[in-house]
Amino acid sequence: MAHPQIPIPPAGIARQQVEPPPVGLAAPPTFLERWGVILLACAGAWVLLVASIVVYYYLQHQPQFPAVSTLAPDQMREALSLHKEQEEQFRDSLVSIFDLAVTRTVLPIVTLLLGYLFGKNTKD
Repeated sequence: MAHPQIPIPPAGIARQQVEPPPVGLAAPPTFLERWGVILLACAGAWVLLVASIVVYYYLQHQPQFPAVSTLAPDQMREALSLHKEQEEQFRDSLVSIFDLAVTRTVLPIVTLLLGYLFGKNTKD
């Protein structure tokens, strides 16, 4: 198998030295990028805190299952349907609280600011 031929430049043309970019040397973050990361960390902590509180509250205050052992079949069906409705309303109220506190308040602001900070074109 023949080796490929490396082209040799004509006698009057000098070769250019191509140096690779330095490895591991990145520009330090700007003031806005640094605060953008801090903002993102605070927003993540807020989402985690609100989600934890909602889950804890749900587990501690969820509606108790009715005692059906002493009820007649019609009363049992009625009690179970009321329990189901009450649990759905309780869960929906907690989901709306999370939606208001996180999805509609924090996430749009964070997305807007971080999109501006990290999505803008930088000219060197």
